[in-house]
Amino acid sequence: MVLPLSQLVQQLNHKKAEFLSYDTALAQVRQAYQQALGRWQQQSIPDITAAIDPEIRDWGARPIEPWQHGWCIPLGMQWLHRQAAREWAMTQLMDVTTVAVDGSQIVPSEELFLPVGVVQAGWFLNPHRRDRPYAKEIVLELITPAELRQAETELAQPQTYRFHERYIHLRRFELELKTLRERMAEVTAPALLLFDGSFVATFAESYAPEWQGRYVAALRQTLEASLQQRIPVVAYIDSSQARDLVTLLGHLDHLAPSPHLSDAQLLNTVLTQWGDRSPLFICDRGGILEKYGSWSKGIGFCYLKAHQGYPVRLELPLWIYEAGLLDQVIRWLCGELITGQGYPYALEAADQLAVLQASDRQTFLKQLQVWAEDMGMELRFSRKWVSKQQRR
Repeated sequence: MVLPLSQLVQQLNHKKAEFLSYDTALAQVRQAYQQALGRWQQQSIPDITAAIDPEIRDWGARPIEPWQHGWCIPLGMQWLHRQAAREWAMTQLMDVTTVAVDGSQIVPSEELFLPVGVVQAGWFLNPHRRDRPYAKEIVLELITPAELRQAETELAQPQTYRFHERYIHLRRFELELKTLRERMAEVTAPALLLFDGSFVATFAESYAPEWQGRYVAALRQTLEASLQQRIPVVAYIDSSQARDLVTLLGHLDHLAPSPHLSDAQLLNTVLTQWGDRSPLFICDRGGILEKYGSWSKGIGFCYLKAHQGYPVRLELPLWIYEAGLLDQVIRWLCGELITGQGYPYALEAADQLAVLQASDRQTFLKQLQVWAEDMGMELRFSRKWVSKQQRR
């Protein structure tokens, strides 16, 4: 089957007015928030603190790092050509160990009448030393029917639809952070660890408390390990939809909430040059953060102009800022971005290592079938899957 482009174009033309009205409404909201941003970025932290209604518990974002000329802190570096940028990146990263972890999964499906899945995490480590090569590896975990059945008992969920898929995603999340902590324990400073995702598990707020607890525990263990071992760890979110600064500005100017406006969109007119970043703020959105214990107000964030798109969001434990390491960590990350041509090289390498394609899923099912036959076990596959294999 192919997408009928003629029908698509016809539908787009027919519904043009709906697109235009949405864009106009969003532009009006964005203008109000841009005006608020223009005013408050010229004020000081004490000014903002004094202006917030004391009845408001969750500000969205609490400013912590002072600024001189608005919410833009330039990197202060410019190069005449790319080779000069690469040489600067090499200088920044020399003898700095960078580590990144990413993951993937194969979820149970209707192809096999047996619930079984796989999660894996790929890690990449580069010591940036001439006498030590980079290292990379995959860590795989097989999720058996027995484990899934036990999870159904331990993790109560009002809606059981797609329970197995959700559980596999949880296990992947836990494996990624476990792998990150294991690498963290092996490295020595100076080092930078990168996580592809957020340290604030807002996505889990709709889950049952038992599920939330698992996600929060994995994140708290990672943040605590970073603090204890004094190894910086940064969560990198390339397409963030977070609205913490939008929430703060809404409180300050008494603006109507705007669920369709993100911090990254708002700051795109402020962070205009590569390497520009916002000041650091404390993430103060409440919700699931209330389950973080001592870390409920211990996660900082800023935005960084990393490429031609919207600024990326960086999250990190506040001890990095308190130890005076934030600017150094930003320079290391910018070095990674130059090496990776707009995306941290270590994260890109980990992603390429960990990703599981549709072909990998077919390989997994075939290997499972071969193993089951050797063990004298009978596996029942859907007729559709069997028919596909016979045609190929």
